Amino acid sequence: MKIRSRFVAMALVLMMLLPPVLPAQAEKNTGLVRVLLTRLNLTTRMELSLDGSYTLNELSFQRGSKLTVAISGGKLMVYYEGMALDAGKQLTLVRHAAEKGQENGLRINGAYELHPGDLVVTVRDGQLRAVLHAPIEEYLLGVVPYEMSESFPVEALKAQAVAARTYALRKVGSSQDYDVVDNTNDQAYYGVKAQNTNAAQAVKETEGMCGFYKGELAQCYYSASNGGQTELASHVWGSGDYSYLVMADDPYDLENPESVVKQASLPKKLSSNDALGKLKAPVLGALSEILESRGYDGDMEHIRVTGIAGAETALPMYTDSPSKIMTLLRLSLTVQARRLLEDDGEEEISMFTVITGETPVPTAAPERIDGTGEQWSAMQTLPQPVLVTLDIFPVVESALDLSINGSRNELITVRETDTAFVLESRRYGHGVGMSQRGAQRMADVYHWKYDQILRFYYPGMQVSAVKYTYATPTALDRTFLTTPGPAATPTPRPTPQPLTVTPAPGQYKVNVTNIGVNSYLNMRAAPNTQADVLRQLYYGQQLIVLEEEGEQWLKVSLDDLTGYVMKDFVQKDGE
Repeated sequence: MKIRSRFVAMALVLMMLLPPVLPAQAEKNTGLVRVLLTRLNLTTRMELSLDGSYTLNELSFQRGSKLTVAISGGKLMVYYEGMALDAGKQLTLVRHAAEKGQENGLRINGAYELHPGDLVVTVRDGQLRAVLHAPIEEYLLGVVPYEMSESFPVEALKAQAVAARTYALRKVGSSQDYDVVDNTNDQAYYGVKAQNTNAAQAVKETEGMCGFYKGELAQCYYSASNGGQTELASHVWGSGDYSYLVMADDPYDLENPESVVKQASLPKKLSSNDALGKLKAPVLGALSEILESRGYDGDMEHIRVTGIAGAETALPMYTDSPSKIMTLLRLSLTVQARRLLEDDGEEEISMFTVITGETPVPTAAPERIDGTGEQWSAMQTLPQPVLVTLDIFPVVESALDLSINGSRNELITVRETDTAFVLESRRYGHGVGMSQRGAQRMADVYHWKYDQILRFYYPGMQVSAVKYTYATPTALDRTFLTTPGPAATPTPRPTPQPLTVTPAPGQYKVNVTNIGVNSYLNMRAAPNTQADVLRQLYYGQQLIVLEEEGEQWLKVSLDDLTGYVMKDFVQKDGE
């Protein structure tokens, strides 16, 4: 490493050390996990605030130091108080011990979250690439409150901690320079916030606890909501020994009002074909073929759907299990159409003609279609409903905006009301293993302990403690460290935007309250979780409700912006 500086005074604090060498490939029993930090969206420059003591090769940095790492000429440059250090293609910041109760990590680009551990920075494709080497228990502090929520019951968070710990340790030992990424390709890792005390308690009280199957770390898969039935791993990832991951009904997820559900309503009585919405084209297309085969006019302009007499889902996607993923929607429709007449003007007898004991359907005078030479009856109601079958994936799901995951694994059911058939779509995620919404319900309403939750979702898996062999960070015995530098200042929580308008008649104010104090709520462009995010709303933000959108959503305004938020995360002003 070359030092480009005129500042001789810096030699007083840049001591020669022999730092520990980080392993290129971690071992499972060390308890260290290497996390590729993708959420930072690093480019060619990043700012580091050291809330702990670190060394960089022969250089030592005290708590409170601020470094800049940038790419220059394809190499890494480190800037610190007027110094420029040429670090080549890779640099490693090694963390040292801190006093009990002190933060010990670093913050990146002014973010609020702390990253505890050592940091390896390289250049990849002209961009900075950062990999955090963190002890598993500290890593979990940045996972558990984001994979679940800090507001979840502690026993549910404990189950999450065991599942997340098992998942991460199973991944340790990759031949790559990282074991897991910080996004949902593995587990969501955002860094550590001191306010997440429930999650910290859950991690501490389950320290080392992991799931095992046949003496090996299990595949502790989990997802947000299974929709009321756990999925088989073989359906998602193919072959493998997943005997402890079974398909079973999950009434706890199903009854949880916070589980994601998307709905679409089909009215029983239709004022026009347009009332079918985006199902109009596929329904009329299917009817056209059926009616032509029965002697009716198949021209979609001369077909009229007047009502829906019945609706049901059918044909499971999988035949090797009692899967509730259905692939067909069957609609029983009352239809009006024109019938083809004989050349002499007399109606031909069809399978719908009533012959004995019943009043026949009246037939209006025939009419001629110019240029065809064929005669048709006037529009008449078919004496029996017509059964139309549509593919749920992708036809119905796309037309009725029922997709939750972007993959064809939602559980879609039909519920009948007095005036409509309501299609409901459930399952957020792959559905394998533990449902986070199910675990929340088990702990909150039924007071289950974390081991009971784990037994429900991973039957046959054994839970036991592992011991780690990694060495604890060593202390820096340097005189200049006895007086700590100024603490790095994390980015404060943004202040909610003030509301300057008043509600009109029929409107009212709500406050964003049912989220973590340092979390945020997405305002979306449409009332569904797949719509574009217009703005992130922080705790305490006040909104005006313009109207309610179904059972889950509110249309709201924030002075210059109108969008949609979920009801569960706001509270009426004054309540």
